[in-house]
Amino acid sequence: MIKKLSVAFVILTAFSVNAQIASFKKELQRPASLTYYAINHLGDTSSIVDNEIAKETVLKTYTFKDPFLGTISEYDERNPLQQLVFYRNTQQLVLLDNQLSIKDKIILSEKFPELDAAYASLTAQSTLWVFDDASKRWCILNTLQDRPNFMSNPLINYDFLTSYGNYAYWQSGNTVYGIDVYGKLIQEQILPTQAKLLAINGNKMLYQLNNTVFLFNTETQDTEVLNEVTATVKKAFFNGKSLSVLTSNKLFLYNIN
Repeated sequence: MIKKLSVAFVILTAFSVNAQIASFKKELQRPASLTYYAINHLGDTSSIVDNEIAKETVLKTYTFKDPFLGTISEYDERNPLQQLVFYRNTQQLVLLDNQLSIKDKIILSEKFPELDAAYASLTAQSTLWVFDDASKRWCILNTLQDRPNFMSNPLINYDFLTSYGNYAYWQSGNTVYGIDVYGKLIQEQILPTQAKLLAINGNKMLYQLNNTVFLFNTETQDTEVLNEVTATVKKAFFNGKSLSVLTSNKLFLYNIN
């Protein structure tokens, strides 16, 4: 299904690049139990503390927590009208609306018993990206159907999984691969040796090399160092024009230009 592309763009280091891709906003202390933080285009903040999702707006704070489902593995709020919470240990998905009320619950082990999901997120087409750890393949789930639609060949080696809209990505060695919702392989990107991919947002790619964090624009080939971050990144999240970077004890917030 996937055809090897013959051309790969090399991601250059940022030392000779002047373009500003992101603007530093502020640095905060990170509570040890904080595992997610993001700001949307309205200025609303979302966070996960002790497996409780909280969305703070100007008028009200909404929360969601289900202690019986275990630890939250993935939270995808990029579509405010249908957000996704994935619990890997219990193989369950919860769909929420913009007030964090439950729209649907999916027990993967019952509806799709052939799957052992390691990652889940939303596509831009009201379907779901799932990486199946049993077969090592990406698949698309439609909750109205009884079978997953496998979109990739088995991935022999991979270091990181992520997605953005209709695209799923994985890092293998220093190469970042991607497919679309039709299974077509998109242009691969070559990271510097030993670089670690952190997050992708359209044409923006965030990665860390040693303790230096780089933001790369795959369209313009511009790269920028996020000088404020000098420690190992635990997690990073894009949400529209905002970027949140979590280290062991700090939270760094950026605006994407």
